[in-house]
Amino acid sequence: MESNKRKNSEIVQALTVSDTNLFAGTGGGVFLSTNNGLTYSSVIALAVSGTNLFVGTWDGGVFSSTNNGASWNQAGLKNTHVWSIGISGMNLFAGIDGGGVWRRPLSEMITATSVEGRSIDVPAHFSLAQNYPIPFNPSTTIRFGLPQKADMSLVVFNTLGQQVATLVDGSQDAGSHEVHFDGSELSSGVYFYRIQAGASVEAKNLFLVR
Repeated sequence: MESNKRKNSEIVQALTVSDTNLFAGTGGGVFLSTNNGLTYSSVIALAVSGTNLFVGTWDGGVFSSTNNGASWNQAGLKNTHVWSIGISGMNLFAGIDGGGVWRRPLSEMITATSVEGRSIDVPAHFSLAQNYPIPFNPSTTIRFGLPQKADMSLVVFNTLGQQVATLVDGSQDAGSHEVHFDGSELSSGVYFYRIQAGASVEAKNLFLVR
């Protein structure tokens, strides 16, 4: 009976390829190769943060992917047995062989992701940049950064607190974004733009000069 179990665990029952990455499913678990099958690491644990995927392996450490597994980067703990991984806040934690816990900021493992052929940096923190040009007439550009996908809003108010424009309202992917605000129908003066994504809120001034 034990002999049959061992044989079944060695049979590759499922196989898929993505670029130079191979995934092999066996009775003993899932195995990952990032070098066209020259070597394999047993996938022990999985974790997801936004559009970023992390795997902990038995003998290859931690790998990360920013494009749904099309490509992988060695994220740390090379040649280390990883038993479990988890994400808390902006850090990834890994339980390793011997009883230790390894921690690494997500910003150090997530460098870039590809969207429609463009390389887009994934910021480490939520951010809202000052618009440019300053002052503007009649349009200006506003940039913001999201460390992970989020439902958010970006609105413009006048000095009376009245909302005069909605620039973004809905889900946005992680990365650096920019939007354009046209104030051609507004009078000269000071305005405010405010971004809110989850519990994160930030606001800045706009100066429209005719």
